[in-house]
Amino acid sequence: MNPLNSIKILSTRIDDIILSEIPPIIDTFLNDGKSHQIITANPLMLLEVKKNLKLKEVFADASLVVPEGSGILWASKHLKTPLREKIPGIDLMIFLLNYAQKNGNKVFFLGTKEKIISKAVDKIKQKFPKLIIAGYNNGFFSNNEQDVISIIKSSGADILFVGLAIPYQEIWIYNNLKHLGVKIAMGVGGSFDVLSDNLKRAPSWMIKLNIEWLFRVIQQPWRILRIIKLPIFAIKILFNTK
Repeated sequence: MNPLNSIKILSTRIDDIILSEIPPIIDTFLNDGKSHQIITANPLMLLEVKKNLKLKEVFADASLVVPEGSGILWASKHLKTPLREKIPGIDLMIFLLNYAQKNGNKVFFLGTKEKIISKAVDKIKQKFPKLIIAGYNNGFFSNNEQDVISIIKSSGADILFVGLAIPYQEIWIYNNLKHLGVKIAMGVGGSFDVLSDNLKRAPSWMIKLNIEWLFRVIQQPWRILRIIKLPIFAIKILFNTK
């Protein structure tokens, strides 16, 4: 399903969507009787798509692929198919939490360590006091995956937020979407770390300058191993590599 205008970056679909256009799309996703996957795409994920056939399939079948980072916007402009807005994953998650609270939709949270996910849920309850939280579970469930899937399904959740490693979370959602009983599932990466205050989000001036990545690297130096892959993405775009 893809009623939106979209472009291709490294042969991968990205939808041209802005945050203000999300509500009617979510309305449809929640009421059409289907299960929908939302992907927040960044440059590193697009590089992974090139070598991961399963992830390529996930992107192709996703109901919505939003441009998450400034690198995606830069690439779209260079390719002369400019996208209108970047939508950071955590911003979209907060947007959906607001939507769910307003409309009475149930949410479920899955991922990260028990200490972090439980703290994130407490913080979310404080910020969204009327939000219906159907349940939550940590991300260490490899030995009881079917039990966790059953818990999510029996919870009656409408929206599932999955915070596992990228791209594992996207593939996990795709493989299990029809068994989870949810109407919308979205990978949120490290958003639970931020919502739990385990990590701080970059100040607004850094976000505006598109250097939020630097703030993340300062807090988590291991991220530099990901960042050094970005020149590969830039080179592929500059030479218009398919």
